[in-house]
This record gives sequence, structure tokens and C-alpha cells, in this order.
Amino acid sequence: MSTGNGLQTNSKIKVLYITGWGRSGTTLLDNILGQVDGFFSVGELRYIWDRNLIDNMLCGCGRPFNECPVWTQVLHRAFGGIDQIDVHEMIRLRDRARTRHLPLMLLPWEKRLVEHRLTEYRAVLSQLYCAIHSVTKSRVIVDSSKFPSYGYVLAGMPMVDLYIVHLVRDPRGVAYSWLKRKPQPDRGQDLYMERFDPFKSSMIWNTWNLTAEAFWNRTRQRYMKLRYEDFVWRPQEAMNRILNLVQEEADDLPFVDTRKVRLGINHTVSGNPNRLNVGTVEIRPDEEWRSRMKLSDKAIVTALTWPLLIKYKYFTNIHHSS
Repeated sequence: MSTGNGLQTNSKIKVLYITGWGRSGTTLLDNILGQVDGFFSVGELRYIWDRNLIDNMLCGCGRPFNECPVWTQVLHRAFGGIDQIDVHEMIRLRDRARTRHLPLMLLPWEKRLVEHRLTEYRAVLSQLYCAIHSVTKSRVIVDSSKFPSYGYVLAGMPMVDLYIVHLVRDPRGVAYSWLKRKPQPDRGQDLYMERFDPFKSSMIWNTWNLTAEAFWNRTRQRYMKLRYEDFVWRPQEAMNRILNLVQEEADDLPFVDTRKVRLGINHTVSGNPNRLNVGTVEIRPDEEWRSRMKLSDKAIVTALTWPLLIKYKYFTNIHHSS
């Protein structure tokens, strides 16, 4: 198969796509998967054009993006170098598939228009993913861009063998986390991550989870739903399920013990600043919201999300043993 830029691949490229609303453990899961032999984590690749090529935020390796030897080589192979990329055109093409376009993607009579709009962007992404595959010699590319709309783009690329992990977290814990003022040192000093109020967080949580269900729930052999709470209490079990999903084996998972994992340097382009963590990390459930979240905020989130709270069994008392 040719990508149109001299890049050749004899078979489809496995892409493991992590979807789900932010603050649901996607970065942690991405980091762990990136330690598996033959897996390469790119982080939230959807943002590479603006956050990396324009803002030059840190690569997961700790270097400014334009100084990372891995990404320098990838972009040279894909496009002939960073200076050959029309970044603003890439952003324009990317933004043809945004959250507000999800209704069009779900309506059969609008699909032809959507597919036509995405043709050029998919061609660009094919060059990028083929270059990542070639430079890193990886069997599986892990992409935690999360957006259901971006997953839709990947699903329509002939050279991608797509697998989905749909990560779900109790929306009250998610909303509480989005209220926090969290530093983002990988984008510069004195900068903080965006924050959302409980209403907006709940509406996005609903939209993204419902859309993920609509897009992929019928493709059982390529789709896996994973609750954050189950993941953090039994991470090795979750990892084995994911490996089984993508039909891969690993002789040595990066776990020190049941709940501790050893993280090495990665080359993620964007995501939660926790992607910069290295060394031994204990996987601990973040349940601070249960005791510290305002009752009024809990009530708002519960009222807005109760159908999916029932579906995902969040009205049942969850008890895990360590």
C-alpha cells in the first residue's frame, strides 16, 4: 500500500484509540500502554498542528517539540520536514470534524457530504501515521485524542486497523476534576488547564459517551468499554483485556506490583501534564469528589446524567478490594 508520499506499508496499521471525556484516566492508560513492547503512544495527536507545530509545547520526552529527534524524523519522513507543513491549512482540515459535526456523522443521509469533506485530511493523516509506524517500528500506535469525531476520521482511513477503548468515569468525579485549577507546565510557566463548570462538563460527558456508543458499540470485536473505577482498582486485568482486544501479547507488562507501574520516557505530543511523569507511579483511585464536591454541584451533574449513570451502574455502591 502506498501513502502517496513514497511511504510504503504492506498491511494495515493497528491504531488503538482511547475515547472518553477528559479527566477520566485517559493519559494514565495511554502512558501505561506506551510501555508495552511494540506499542508507541502519541498522546493526543489531534492537537499536533496547533499545540506542537505552533506553540512548540513539550514532547513527553521533556524536550520542546521541534527539538525531539523522534518527531523531527517522523515529520521529515511524512512531509519532508516541519518547514514543509502548512500548519494553518492542517488546522482548517482538522476542524471539518469537530464535536458540533457529530449529528452529521450520525445521520445516514448526510454521510456522503461528511466523507467528502474529510477526504483531504484523511490523506494527510495517512502520511503521518505511516511515518510514525515506520520510524518507531511499532506494531500498535496508541492515540488518546479522545474526541469521538476524530475517532470517526480514523475509522474511515483504509490503512488504519482501528480498535477502540471507551474509557468512562463517574461524571461527578469528572466534573469535580474539571473545576480544579491545574497547572500545565508543558505549555509554559504560569499556565493552567482549561476549566469547565458542572453543567458544561455534564453535557459534554453525555454527548461524548452517547456518541462513542453509537459509533462503535456494535463492533464488539474492536470496541471495549472500560470504567475508570475498574481500571484503577485492577489495572493489570484491564491491560490484559486491552491486549486481547488488539490481539497482541506482552511477556513483560510494566507493573512493579499489583497497583504500581514503572513509566519510562514517552513521546506523547499533548495531553494531561501527567504524561511527563516517569519512574514508579502508584495507581490510586481519585475519589476526592465524594467528600469534597459541593452538594449542589453533585445534584446538577446527577440530574443531567442520570440515564447514563444507570446504564454504567454508577447508582450502585462500588466497593473494590485492593
